[in-house]
Amino acid sequence: MTNESQGATVTQITLGEALSEYLQSLKPAVRHEQEAYVRKYVEHADPSTITSTITGSRVESYSEKDVRAADPNAQRRVEALKAFFQFLKKKNYTTANYGINVRVRRTGGRTGASAVRLEEAPVEMTAEGLEALKRELNEIEGKIPDLVKAIEVARSDGDLRENAPYHAAREALAFTNDRKQRIETSLKRAVVVDSSGRDEGLAALGSMVTVTYVEKSRQETYQLVGSREANAGERRISVESPVGKKLLGCRVGDEVEVTTPSGAMHYRVDSVSQIH
Repeated sequence: MTNESQGATVTQITLGEALSEYLQSLKPAVRHEQEAYVRKYVEHADPSTITSTITGSRVESYSEKDVRAADPNAQRRVEALKAFFQFLKKKNYTTANYGINVRVRRTGGRTGASAVRLEEAPVEMTAEGLEALKRELNEIEGKIPDLVKAIEVARSDGDLRENAPYHAAREALAFTNDRKQRIETSLKRAVVVDSSGRDEGLAALGSMVTVTYVEKSRQETYQLVGSREANAGERRISVESPVGKKLLGCRVGDEVEVTTPSGAMHYRVDSVSQIH
């Protein structure tokens, strides 16, 4: 089954089917070397998963959990997974090459000259989320001089042991510097999600999805975003959240069930649109 969008064709196929096709395309020696590594990922993701619903954040999560520097076969595992994701993109089974999200997990120390070179996985974001982070960084950098001045003023008031304004200003500066460092790290790793060639009718990272909460006959609109962009007040939900996970890969008319501590919630997808 295929879906055409703006001249591009995205083929709907399960991970299990794609794995069988991929393994058949390999030479026996290469297949023998790679099969166990790729099959482990497919079994983790579920062979019935439609390949077009794969996201960079999920691949990154798997990589961080299962690809470790202490594993002597780490580099082979990385190469096998990268080759598989490259195959999926080449066959138009996915809209992006998610091999860029496969990295060796960072560890606390050096493991010798023969260690695998460690790289931090990219952070997949929408263009709007990236710009919002840049704006927040600018705002924070503008606050830091005032916080430093507040510490100097409070310090001049005398005994620092009982100087509440001084300690409050120091805590505020520490919090602000920590947030600044986190944003800078995210910006260095940020990769804007590529929507070119995407199936317009398929809910994916960055999509606007309007749903009806069936139990209350209430309609709501969400944008599916990365975990670092989620904001409940702005109806931006992470694709790693319970609702986001279920909506990812849905089409108009699909119904999903979300399990919560208070019981099951049912949603019907009314519309899916892409932001360009």
